[in-house]
Amino acid sequence: LEDDFFKRLGYTVRECSLLGSERKGYFLYIKANSEDIDRAEKKFEGIGLKKLIGEELKIVTAAFIAEEENAASGMGMIFG
Repeated sequence: LEDDFFKRLGYTVRECSLLGSERKGYFLYIKANSEDIDRAEKKFEGIGLKKLIGEELKIVTAAFIAEEENAASGMGMIFG
């Protein structure tokens, strides 16, 4: 993930267990438009990452979004 492309997009990495998953390892969350997601997927080809699908995708994405919202509301409390 040393590529400037990912630095510009921003990404979040969390242990699977911290998001309530029984998987082992980490989730990589990239919040981007579909064009940038396609570009990211091409960069990841051949390194063994698996894209989530279906219900698991919905659950994990919701957990990342909730984490973002909680962090944003916490900042609002600090700065008033």
